[in-house]
Amino acid sequence: MALRVAIYYDRRQLQSNDFFLSALVAAGRSLGAQVIALVGPEELQPCELAHVDAIFVRSRSLRQRLWLARRIPRVVNSPLLALVGNDKLAQYLWCQQHGFATPTVFLTHAVPAPRVEKPRFGHGGRGVRLVETSGWRGGLDVLLAQEYHPGGTLDRRHYILGTRITATVERRANGDFRSNLSRGASARLVVPNDQERDFVQAIAARLGPGYYGIDTVTGPRGPMVMEIEDLVGARSLYQLGFPDHATQVMQWVCQIP
Repeated sequence: MALRVAIYYDRRQLQSNDFFLSALVAAGRSLGAQVIALVGPEELQPCELAHVDAIFVRSRSLRQRLWLARRIPRVVNSPLLALVGNDKLAQYLWCQQHGFATPTVFLTHAVPAPRVEKPRFGHGGRGVRLVETSGWRGGLDVLLAQEYHPGGTLDRRHYILGTRITATVERRANGDFRSNLSRGASARLVVPNDQERDFVQAIAARLGPGYYGIDTVTGPRGPMVMEIEDLVGARSLYQLGFPDHATQVMQWVCQIP
């Protein structure tokens, strides 16, 4: 019997990733899997989840990830990745717990300048600003104050498939301190050096398998984590000519060697 795989997108994520959903479905079917595309959350409930072998989740909801993990043998990505990949405070505390270098998040009101203020649950550089005056009016429930690291204008996104780096894209800010591609940054494919590769793969080994991104910058003592991205996008890889990306992802999701 063919492997039955579901790909679930929430409607907000689908608005900017419909091309990737189509590529994933086509790739999975070309590999012999029975692929079901779900958009929701309304399409999750009526689906016969007991007969699904694996589900590839493209929703940021931790609650949905936990709900699915109780019903389906294999959920990509895991609830842990949903937590640390979408909550910047949880990410910082997780990195601190496991000894992975990352810019400091200030947990008191005595916040130095310069600093970066960013939404705790934000993505794509939205709402992020560089502040060069002292004082702090935010709160950990909405905004975070983070140590400003000048190297953040040039970062590297490491695409993790399983627990291995499948590609690394270097992003350089253009007219902004943010290196997000949606903010006009340039991008190119690069090969990480040994120190950077070992650092990233140690993080992936601790986080567990999935399809996600780890963003790093080089600090005075080596690489540090800038962000863990649960729902890593694929637009930059397609733009840079990275071959057969959807097929590689679905080979891993379907556990086909």
